[in-house]
Amino acid sequence: MKINFNYDKKEIKYISGDIYKGKNYRCNYIRYKTLYNNPAPGTENVHLYNYTPKGKIRASTIVLHGLGSRNIKFLLWLGPHLASVGVNTTLVILPGNYTRVEDASVSGKSYLYPEINTMFQFWEHAVVDVLSTIDLLKQINSWQDNNLLLGYCLGGMVSTMIAAIEKDISHTIFMTSGGHIPSIMHESSAVSFIPKMVKRGYTAKFNLHDKDYLYKTYDKQFNLVRQMGFDELVNSKEIHPLFKIDPISYAHFLDSSKLTFIDAIFDRTLPKISRKLLYSEMKGAKKRTLPISHVNWLPFAYFLAKYILHKVNITDKESQKALLKMEKTENPLEK
Repeated sequence: MKINFNYDKKEIKYISGDIYKGKNYRCNYIRYKTLYNNPAPGTENVHLYNYTPKGKIRASTIVLHGLGSRNIKFLLWLGPHLASVGVNTTLVILPGNYTRVEDASVSGKSYLYPEINTMFQFWEHAVVDVLSTIDLLKQINSWQDNNLLLGYCLGGMVSTMIAAIEKDISHTIFMTSGGHIPSIMHESSAVSFIPKMVKRGYTAKFNLHDKDYLYKTYDKQFNLVRQMGFDELVNSKEIHPLFKIDPISYAHFLDSSKLTFIDAIFDRTLPKISRKLLYSEMKGAKKRTLPISHVNWLPFAYFLAKYILHKVNITDKESQKALLKMEKTENPLEK
């Protein structure tokens, strides 16, 4: 099976409106029709929360959230605080999550659903939406050469593919993320529905339901994947198709000098093998291991925001202190 991250680049027609403002920023809700050619019903429109500084844009950041919806309200905190010190910050709602859940599904489920066509559809769609969002930000003069991509959990997984394709990203931060899709599908607490399906007798094409088979196949084929170029990887008929949506397959294409991997000592959501393998494929990227769990850092996003400023070279003390100022950060879906 071939996976396809291509799309027709063109001027993007969009709708935009201010949904709230602060002293030093405004938040635009932006919506446009996806450029992906096979969206699931309910995911046809891209949703962005774009936090724009009222003054000069000093840097640009794209934030990609994790599976589900609950983490998004915490990540929205980054927008007004970073924008208030000059960093245009865009939270992309990935297809299949939050306000973009497909018909008759739940948030985030389809990325790891044990049916390869469904998985390919959502990973392709996510990559196309993020790449086209960069196109749109360039179109509206909100994307700077000094930029950063932040991916949390699922967002970090998608970020490996984005950074492998979009070479103009200055730095990428992977926050409590991982790879090795078989272990995530069969060992992660976030995907508990798959073992339940297997117990009920579910079987899937390419043996996606068979943990032992997938592990053995990965052990046998992973060295071959490591030696492939990008085009060879996405078109190959020699490897298990799961490799084509696995972050560990793309990590060796990345420039390690532009990567930071933040791991959580007490992460019980992603299996250890998942996090370990993704980082090991980055070959020398910076790593920060923190005494946090997969989710308990979210209310303390200030420290992540401070590190983002460091990576986009905004190091003056005034900007650092400004992150602590109160900003209007309400969830746009809550009154």
